[in-house]
Amino acid sequence: MMMEPMGPEILGFHLDALLMLASGVFYILCAFFVYRSYKKDKNELVGALLAFLCYQAVNMFFMGLEMQTMNMLYSNIAALSVLLGSAYMLKFPFSSFSSGTRKVLFLVSIVIALGVFAWFMQTESREMMLMNFTLWYDMVVNGILVGGFMILLALRTSEKWLKIKAFGGGTGVVTCCVVSNGAMLSGALLTSSFFGFLAPIVILGSLLIAKKQQ
Repeated sequence: MMMEPMGPEILGFHLDALLMLASGVFYILCAFFVYRSYKKDKNELVGALLAFLCYQAVNMFFMGLEMQTMNMLYSNIAALSVLLGSAYMLKFPFSSFSSGTRKVLFLVSIVIALGVFAWFMQTESREMMLMNFTLWYDMVVNGILVGGFMILLALRTSEKWLKIKAFGGGTGVVTCCVVSNGAMLSGALLTSSFFGFLAPIVILGSLLIAKKQQ
């Protein structure tokens, strides 16, 4: 599935493409602030949120380039960033396992992601289906599984600061991976962009509030 540009042009860019590019830049700026927090508090939850912001930054930026230029190379880069990003996101649900098991599961996740990408690159018809698959994959693996696990942690913990951090982080991930992707799959690209911008705001807000509670 190639993302067709829609809407008026602004400074030579289609509106939807420009929104995607702006989202990518916004996500990487947000990732910078989360990284500063991660350096002080290295845990799997903040690490997963940092991975989310980084892979989505690459994904959205290159999707914007693909929408502007109609060059599938950019959409392939965007898809690969999601597949690899999911491997880092899954480290959070795997955090209950032993260190050795986590490393094995992470490597298996990387191999699967690269294997899936390589399979889609085999033929032109498969390549055309890659972006559509990636949106669904992102929705299920990162949005429902990882984002849902974060919200479940928030419901189970009694520590207020962790509850805020986990619930806000999970809500942000679900907002982007489920709501925004769902809107994109339905063709509502402006709605998708709105929720895409909203997700990191929710994440950063929850981290700032949680920091005050600690």
